[in-house]
Amino acid sequence: MNHQYNLYNYEAKFKTYLIAVKISPVSIKNYLSDFRYFAGWMISQAVDDNQDLAVIFTSNLIAKYKTYLITNNLPAKTINRRLSTVRKFCSFCISQGWINTNPAKQVGNLSKDSLHADDSTASLLSQFETDLIKSGFDKKTVSNHLSNIKELIFSSTTL
Repeated sequence: MNHQYNLYNYEAKFKTYLIAVKISPVSIKNYLSDFRYFAGWMISQAVDDNQDLAVIFTSNLIAKYKTYLITNNLPAKTINRRLSTVRKFCSFCISQGWINTNPAKQVGNLSKDSLHADDSTASLLSQFETDLIKSGFDKKTVSNHLSNIKELIFSSTTL
């Protein structure tokens, strides 16, 4: 049976799973919200929707998602919660027999030590961006280049 990645189709089943494993209603709401965010990101990655979930869900994909979250300057707690959601969704997929292992377990949360370094680096880059724009550089060009720089910095230091 082919379990294609159109993740929005899995939301209701994922919710039923969360209820069955006795997750609180507030946590279910957060899991589903974060799940929708992840599903939207997957769509933006143009992953081949004819592939099986076992082929799509890899630790590299989850690491790429983590990098995406970091480079978009999300709070560390939000990043860690969203990664937790992906881990829980993968556990759900395992329970359904769609995948055999949880690739998200190989991608850790941001640690408290790395959070401070990441926050200060992000703050410096943000200030640098502001300074460049004030100096007359095109805002869109500066933003595009800094996004690439952030991805390089954060993917090499936190993955």
